[in-house]
Amino acid sequence: MSSLLEVSGVSVTFDGFKAINNLSFSIGKAELRAIIGPNGAGKTTFMDIITGKTKPDEGKVLWGEMSRSLLGMSEARIAREGVGRKFQKPTVFEDQTVHEN
Repeated sequence: MSSLLEVSGVSVTFDGFKAINNLSFSIGKAELRAIIGPNGAGKTTFMDIITGKTKPDEGKVLWGEMSRSLLGMSEARIAREGVGRKFQKPTVFEDQTVHEN
């Protein structure tokens, strides 16, 4: 099965603190994954990297059938590629359909 998302060797450090150290995994087209862990485990940093908010110190993040690198893209471009994020607070646009939200 080909990967829809491939993360390889991703590391990021903030002021000397290693938030993520050599993270690698892949998600196939027919898979669903959940990111869980205690506070400070790097979950938010991981999502920030995939959505373009944070740039890692090293590693690669590839998306889609063409294995496009997300690391050089802006947050808006990543969203246009189909990578989205939903925060914990349940907020939606009331005048839009489920698909539009």
